[in-house]
Amino acid sequence: MRSALDESARQTMQPVRRVAVVAESTCCLPPALAQRYGVDILPIPYSIGDTVYRDGVDLSPAQFYELLRRARTIPQTSPPSPGEYLEAWGRAAQRGEDVVTVCVDGSISTMQRSTRLALQLAPEALPGASIRVVDSRSAGMGQGFVALAAARAAVAGAPLDVVAAAATRVSRRIRLLVTLDTLDYLARASRIPQVAAIVGGMLSIKPIFVLGGGDVQVLERVRARKRSIRRLLERLRTMVPAGARLHAAVQHADAEAEARALEQEIRERFDCAELYTTEFTPVMGGYCGPGLLGVAFYADLPGEATDEATDDEG
Repeated sequence: MRSALDESARQTMQPVRRVAVVAESTCCLPPALAQRYGVDILPIPYSIGDTVYRDGVDLSPAQFYELLRRARTIPQTSPPSPGEYLEAWGRAAQRGEDVVTVCVDGSISTMQRSTRLALQLAPEALPGASIRVVDSRSAGMGQGFVALAAARAAVAGAPLDVVAAAATRVSRRIRLLVTLDTLDYLARASRIPQVAAIVGGMLSIKPIFVLGGGDVQVLERVRARKRSIRRLLERLRTMVPAGARLHAAVQHADAEAEARALEQEIRERFDCAELYTTEFTPVMGGYCGPGLLGVAFYADLPGEATDEATDDEG
């Protein structure tokens, strides 16, 4: 049994955290993981009708989808304000920490405009603070895994450059495979040319997209839901090198049973360093509609050191 002295000695040997990690709520990190690794989540504001909500804070997913199905218009989103980024950075600066901010893919979102404006204001608002911004080149748990890589390095006591490099390494590998149950929501909202090109007159299909490397590609156009999920799993198998250890998160928007079944398939077929099932936040679920289902993933190749991953939050 450990004595109080042993426990005190163990705690004093823990590395001092030198870097704070910040990410928008689009990262979809399970709360337990965000809390464990100290990731500061900035909620994205969105409105349904005349009411403004904070993503992941004010409505449960069940409440959100109930409102969404009754709403006559799709939710409207806006980025966190520059002041909200500055507040998060300021809290870290007060603790004597530098900051890495992991942003949603800049090619599909305008949120980095707020981040860049906040960076311009930071020298005057937060003199002496060291801040680094990393584009995750993804969204959902794709962004979440990039934030986790940064946070795990930060918890180990790594300096700013090493934490940012850990995030950038994962951002280059991360991919997000998704299939939609309906194109109706994207048809009304999408400004992404690759998506808009397949929407018109084809609302009955169940497309499979991949987001990665700052690009969105349409991989397949499938007409049946079950087949689209099966093809998504087959695509995952072709994209993971043989012998690699998989870091993956199954995500869904009001499709928990299908997500749990997909998680089980992945668990049985792959060597998983970590595997979670979580929900897309209302901002993403509202944009793509109920039934959105996907897998965010990257792989450690044979012989590579794997990221620390003892969690299995499910």
